[in-house]
Amino acid sequence: MLRRLAFLLLALALAAPAVAGGRVEFRSFRPPSLGGAEKDCRVYFPASYDSPESRQRRYPVIVFLHGWPGSEGNWPGQGHALETLDQMGASGDIPEVIALFPDGGGTGILGRSVWVNAAGGRSNIEDYVAHDLVAWADSTLRTRPGARWRGAIGLSDGATAAMNFVLRHPDVFGACGAHSGDFRLRKDVSSGHVFGDEPGATRLRAEYSPLEYLPRVAATAKESVLYFDCGADDESISDNRELDRLMTRYGVPHVFREFSGNHNWGYWRNHLHDSLRAVTAGMR
Repeated sequence: MLRRLAFLLLALALAAPAVAGGRVEFRSFRPPSLGGAEKDCRVYFPASYDSPESRQRRYPVIVFLHGWPGSEGNWPGQGHALETLDQMGASGDIPEVIALFPDGGGTGILGRSVWVNAAGGRSNIEDYVAHDLVAWADSTLRTRPGARWRGAIGLSDGATAAMNFVLRHPDVFGACGAHSGDFRLRKDVSSGHVFGDEPGATRLRAEYSPLEYLPRVAATAKESVLYFDCGADDESISDNRELDRLMTRYGVPHVFREFSGNHNWGYWRNHLHDSLRAVTAGMR
C-alpha cells in the first residue's frame, strides 16, 4: 500500500507542470545621493529574460521596500517574493517584471531610515531610490522606462515609503502596493536621528506623512495606481482606515482592503499576490 502511494505521488509530481524560474543577481553600486557609499541591491530577472527570442524585450520594474529592522534579503527570504513572482509570471496572472530589492538602511537605531531624506543631509535614502536606483536600473538592465512601467511595493516602513514614492514622485513611480503602513509618522526613539531636532523634526515628519500632505497632491494622485491593505488586528489599521477615508473625500481613486491578520510575515506573504496584481494591472 505504501509503495503504491509513493508511486502515485511521484506520478503526480512528474505530471504537474513545472514553473519556469527566474534568477537573482547580487549587485552593488555607489549612488551619488549617498556620497558614493556602496549600496547593495538584489535583482530578480524573470524566466524569459535570458532567452534568445527576448534579447530586445524590455520589462516593467517593481521596487520592493523592506521594513524595519530589515534588509534587502527580507522580501526574497521571509516574503517568498521570488517564488511568487515566478508563479504569477508563469501563469500570466501578472506580466513578467524585473524586481529590485534595495538596501534601505539609514542612520536610525538598527539602521532605520523610513526611506526618507534624513535631517541635515545625513542620509538621502529617498533620493537614492527615486533617482539613483532608478537611473542605474534603466541604464544597466532592460527596463521599460517611465512611471507607467515602474511600481513600488513595501511592508511596514516600506509600505509608508511605497505610498510616499508614488505621491511625492509621480513622474518616477506610477503605482504602489502598501502592506501595513503608517501614514502619519510619529515621534519615536528609533527614528530620532533620522528626523533630527525640533522644530525641524515635526515638519520633516509631516512632509513624509501622507495623511498630512495628501490634500496638496490630490490632483496628481488621481493619475496613480494606489493599493494598500492592512490586517484588522494590526496596530497600523487606524492609519489605513483614515487614509482610505481621506482619499475618498478628495476623490482620489484607490483600493483599500482590510483582511484578518496582524503585523507579520504570514500576513505579508499571503497578500503579496494582491498588491502585485494591483500594481501591474496597467503594465501589460
